[in-house]
Amino acid sequence: MTTLDLRTVPAPLRHDQVYECLEALGVGDVLELVVDHRPTPLRYELEATRPGDYEWLDGKDGPEVWSARITCRARIVDARPMLDRGEEPFQAIMSAVGETGPGERLVVLAPFEPVPLEGVLSSQGFTYEARELPGGDWRVAFESPS
Repeated sequence: MTTLDLRTVPAPLRHDQVYECLEALGVGDVLELVVDHRPTPLRYELEATRPGDYEWLDGKDGPEVWSARITCRARIVDARPMLDRGEEPFQAIMSAVGETGPGERLVVLAPFEPVPLEGVLSSQGFTYEARELPGGDWRVAFESPS
């Protein structure tokens, strides 16, 4: 389990730091947040922008320290660093597809909408939701067939 103590992090940087840590988690990995206020807005944001990808469990409930444990429920492949290095991420993505069980989610992060990948996985019975992120990157959540 990874612990992220946000109490000393400036408020405008907190959510970005949380999302960076969450995207590095593997399926079943847990991120424990420690904060100086009830993190309800973050929870709602997470549930709205990444539905089904994480499970939230409240921990300490103040009055000076609050905590939450967030368990990753999706297999996440961040293709952006691979592409930045000039590598082809298709094999890494297909390896993750092979590890994705029935009804599980696979999330791919890319600097463009991976339309060919959407076609390949759709032909294998996956459904998907593609969303452009602030800054122009893309997040595509694939749901494997049951």
